Amino acid sequence: MLSFVNAESLDGWLDGATPSDVAAATELRASLAVLLRAHSGCALDAGAVGAAEAHLRQVATRYPLIPVVGADACALVPAHDGAFGLFARVLGAVTDLAYRGAWARAKVCKNDTCHTGFFDKTRNTSGLYCSPACSSQASMRAYRNRRKAA
Repeated sequence: MLSFVNAESLDGWLDGATPSDVAAATELRASLAVLLRAHSGCALDAGAVGAAEAHLRQVATRYPLIPVVGADACALVPAHDGAFGLFARVLGAVTDLAYRGAWARAKVCKNDTCHTGFFDKTRNTSGLYCSPACSSQASMRAYRNRRKAA
């Protein structure tokens, strides 16, 4: 969450955050991570994606967004300030990706030691790793495992 706050220049939005806000942020992050793993083709429990989607639908009702329409642009803005507003902004960013047809490109790195979220910029959405370094690590790990098994 802190990296999102810093990237979006939202200084002060987490002032006064409570332990329940931290727990809510953790749950929101976990649900989004499940969906990003699904986009990456990771093996998941049968009900994990459905549970994450249900949780995000419930969260969206707690942290509403308000459409603001103008002559030059329109935007979804949080109905609340603080942590609630921050959570709404995260959901708004997801909504924006989905609206642009890019939500499936939001993935999590398949390198077992990384799991960093990334935006897949490949032409055919086949990216599996966040960087060439992670791709190389995963390839070398697979190579060593094949050599060990032989």
